[in-house]
Amino acid sequence: MNPKDAIYVVGGVVVVVFFIVRQRRTDRFRERSLIFPIAVGIYGLVLLTDTAKHQALTVASAALLILSAAASVGFGVIRGRTIELFMRGGELWERASWTTIGVGWGGLLIARVALIAIAAAIGAKVAASPTSIPLMLAVTLGAQMLVVRARARQVSRRALLSSSDRISSS
Repeated sequence: MNPKDAIYVVGGVVVVVFFIVRQRRTDRFRERSLIFPIAVGIYGLVLLTDTAKHQALTVASAALLILSAAASVGFGVIRGRTIELFMRGGELWERASWTTIGVGWGGLLIARVALIAIAAAIGAKVAASPTSIPLMLAVTLGAQMLVVRARARQVSRRALLSSSDRISSS
């Protein structure tokens, strides 16, 4: 592994640890912008495009990158569905459950390591390259944010309806 590859791996780990720590805190829900995942995704596409200029993008690499993207979406959805959303003092709060961390992040890590190992074993150099890490992080974070946003709107709507029902029945 060259120093650049190590930087991509360490950078990916730092981003994941940051999100795990932030998500485990109980915090008031704020609808987050997709700017960060979009920016990381663009950066990831640039890195992956550059890698594909130096390494042949084989059918195997393309297939494994598609599988990796699908896993990123899937685990992002799992994390988004397992984030705890609850009302406290009339406000919406959120916190990642241990399932969010274990299954959502742990499962993604295992899937990515397995796909990279398969790619390395069959010589799919573009898919084995750590330059795909930023793009896959962007995909998984974007998927999670979209799912949490939709769930938060449902919870808020239900809480609003519930409070208006209590007011009208008084």
